[in-house]
Amino acid sequence: MVRNLKKASAAIALTALLAVGVASGAQATSGSGTAYFDNGQPITANMWIQSVAKGGCGSFASSAVMNVSPNWIRNTTSFYQYGVGSISIKGVNVSGSGTSNPATIQWTNSNGARGSYLSGTVCMGWGSFYLGADVAATAYYYGNLRTASAHV
Repeated sequence: MVRNLKKASAAIALTALLAVGVASGAQATSGSGTAYFDNGQPITANMWIQSVAKGGCGSFASSAVMNVSPNWIRNTTSFYQYGVGSISIKGVNVSGSGTSNPATIQWTNSNGARGSYLSGTVCMGWGSFYLGADVAATAYYYGNLRTASAHV
């Protein structure tokens, strides 16, 4: 009976440890990059992606932002993985969303907006062990075209 009690206690302790590990495992990676127009105005690319376990899914958010309103501003976000299977993007209804490796989505604002934003859920292929992302922020402003990028 003592032996069974020790096994049960060990199983409970292991379950609690795993639960704490899973709960605290929601980590993320982020990055940004900036480029400048001839008049000194910056354009910034931002990328944030939740750490994804093997074959899993995670949240992401990307942006292309400026301090002023350009003629147009575009956010092109691409996901890549190491391993096999297709990447899928969920919760984003923009041109280019779908499944592929790499998977790319894009959104252009030409209505005087100062930014272009994308967010949703991305899932790596069943046989993959790493998922990363790139974002390119491109804008036409002040008679120039500039691109800033970030990689995570």
